[in-house]
This record gives sequence, structure tokens and C-alpha cells, in this order.
Amino acid sequence: MQRFRSYPFYKIQAMNNNRNHNRPEFAQLKYTDSLAKTVLNSLSAHIAILDQNGVILETNVAWKNFAAKNQMIGRNDSIGVNYLQLCDATVGKEAEDAHKVAAGIRSVIKGETKEFLYDYPCHGPDGRHFFYLRSIRVAEKEPIRVVVSHEDITILKLAEEALRKRERERDQLRHSLELAREIQQKLLPKKNPGIARLDVTGKSIYCDETGGDYYDFIDIKDNNGQNLGVVVADVVGHGISSALIMASVRSALRQRLAMPGSISQIISDVNRRMAEDLADSGQFVTLFYLVVEPDKPVLKWVRAGHEPAILYDPEAGDFLKLQGIGMALGVDKKFQYEEYRQGNFSRGSIVVLATDGVWEARNENGRMFGRTAVYDIIRDNSAASADEIMEAIFSEIKKFLKISKPEDDLTLVVIKIL
Repeated sequence: MQRFRSYPFYKIQAMNNNRNHNRPEFAQLKYTDSLAKTVLNSLSAHIAILDQNGVILETNVAWKNFAAKNQMIGRNDSIGVNYLQLCDATVGKEAEDAHKVAAGIRSVIKGETKEFLYDYPCHGPDGRHFFYLRSIRVAEKEPIRVVVSHEDITILKLAEEALRKRERERDQLRHSLELAREIQQKLLPKKNPGIARLDVTGKSIYCDETGGDYYDFIDIKDNNGQNLGVVVADVVGHGISSALIMASVRSALRQRLAMPGSISQIISDVNRRMAEDLADSGQFVTLFYLVVEPDKPVLKWVRAGHEPAILYDPEAGDFLKLQGIGMALGVDKKFQYEEYRQGNFSRGSIVVLATDGVWEARNENGRMFGRTAVYDIIRDNSAASADEIMEAIFSEIKKFLKISKPEDDLTLVVIKIL
């Protein structure tokens, strides 16, 4: 068997160099006028070669094709045209760019700069175009020759414009959403009610900038003393549309509460108005309206498709759901709601109203927080204030979710009857 001789790498490289040097196909390439023109014509950029005065000496095929397509005056090859004078003579909205191009090329001709780069807009019969101009000297001595190339970057520029437009629209939308959020927050109670024998608090946490959850406190004064009205509502969905419906519900309810009538009549009238506003929209609102009479004590409520409120009696250690029949607002304008009452509970009892986002908060494993967890928190914190109970519930939900973001708005109202 023939054995290969072993050579160090540098010797192998030297042998290859000597071998290639002697082969004719590795001879140094010599640029002729014919080869130079072939190279220029193979480029997609529009290229012109200028002399020291800015006169065009040669152009490539891409230049000629662009001139023909855009119906430029004169010969398509532009040979003999003074490019700098043409730029100087430009008027109108493109004049500033043309003058900057002329000044930049002159600085290259004079040797003040080695290269001039500039991108500029250009209008043609077929619409707007953008070009990236590059000017460079190819001869340091006489005769001076300068290559000017125009690369069409229209697609890139239009994409950048579209991106900037989307960014502006996004910023405007973000500003609008922030403004809507501020307005919506102002519609929620600014402070907790100060009614004797009641400790009350509430909070809404939206999963978006705006949401469809709503709660409110109504100070009710009559011959029997000072009572508290509490409303918790949830518009289907969340976001701007739900926030607008929430504002409409708040307005309709507050207007109706200014007039006499039972709470069942009040909610029936609000439902009629919302059904007219939401007709054929597929939208609806669940609502729970509760009146607390602390002197008796008595609870009265109307349930409009909403989650039942929770009543916890610490003496009995029992939880009671404040049930009731009633469909969501905005579905059937003829529906008549019923009033329900509960009076058999001890002082120190706790009432909790919430939207379904509280019970149905899901963690990264898809498991729901659930009512049982809320019951346990209420029971364990029954001696605490209403605000402490509410914060304990929100705190446990946050721990439960970990890194997950709430998928729905969370609203909670806690009432403690002292």
C-alpha cells in the first residue's frame, strides 16, 4: 500500500500557493472598460460616474431603465448632464434634499470627505419613491472621477412609515385608555361610607386599563334612620366597551335612586332602560343591589343574574348565600324583579359582595381560587376590620395566582355589622 508523506501545515500551504501561482486561471484579474461596464450593469442601484465638475460621464442599465420608466427629460443615459447643476436648480418640496445632495457630492469631489451618504424622497409618475444615495471618489489624482449610486429603498421606507404610524396610533390608544381608566376610577366611590354601626370597604382591580366591574355606595336616609345601599355589577367582557356600559348603568341607577319606589321597582326600571340601550348588542349586566338597615338589623336585596352575596354569622359559624331569582339587566325589558329579606343574624356578621373574577381567578395550572378559599379567609379574619378582611382576600388571590395575570376584573365589597 502506498503511504502518504506527512508535511507540516505551513509547507502544504506553500505548496498550494506555488501550484496555484503557476496555473493560468489564477492570474490577476485586469479590469477593462468592457468588464467595468458589465459590472456596473449587473448592479441594481442606479449608478452614474461624474467628472470633477459634476458632469455625468457614464450610467448603468438600472439608471437608464429608471429614467425611461419615470419619463425623465433628455436622454435616458443622462450622459453630458451636469448632475450638480440639476440638483441646484431643483425647486419645490424636494429642493432642500437636492441642495444637500449637491453640497455633499461637491465635498467628495474636493476631497473634503471620502464618502457622502444620504437618503431622500423622490416623486415619480407611479408614486413616491425613496433612495439611498452614496457618493465616493474612485481616483485620488487627475482626472477626478466620482461614483454616485442611488439604491431604491422605497419598500423599506414605506415599512418604516407604517411602523411609525402604528406606534403613534398605539401611543394615542394608550393615552386614551389611560384617560378612560382615570375617568372610570373617578366613578368609583372616593371613600368608604361613614354610617353608624357599619364598617364598609370596597375595591375594584381591573385586568386591563379599563373594566366592566362596578361597585357603589348609596347613602339612604328615611324616617327609620340612615341606611346603606350597596351595588356590585359586572358587565360581560372587559375593556373600553364594558367600561362605557358600566358608566351607563351607574348613571341610570343613580338617577332612578333619586326617585321614590321599592328596590325591586328601582332595578326593574333600570333594567328597562338598559334593555333599550343594549338592544341587539348581545351585551348584558349582572347586578346585586343590597340595602343594609343596621338599626334593626335587616338586609334587603335584589339579585339581577349576579353571584349571590355571602352572609357570615360568626356566632353560629354559618355561611348563608343571599339567593334570589332575577335575570341579568338588558336582556328582557319587561322582567319584574323581586325583593328579598334576611333579618335573622347576629351583630358582628359579615356580608361580602363580589364579582365572579374573585372566585374564578385561575393560577398557572388552571385551578380556580374558589368560594371555599374565600369562606376560610372570612372565617379566619372575622374579628378583623372590613378593610383587613378585604385585603386578606386580595392578598391570598395574589399568592394563589403567583406569576399569572388575572383574566377578569376583581371587585370586592365587605360589610361588617358592628
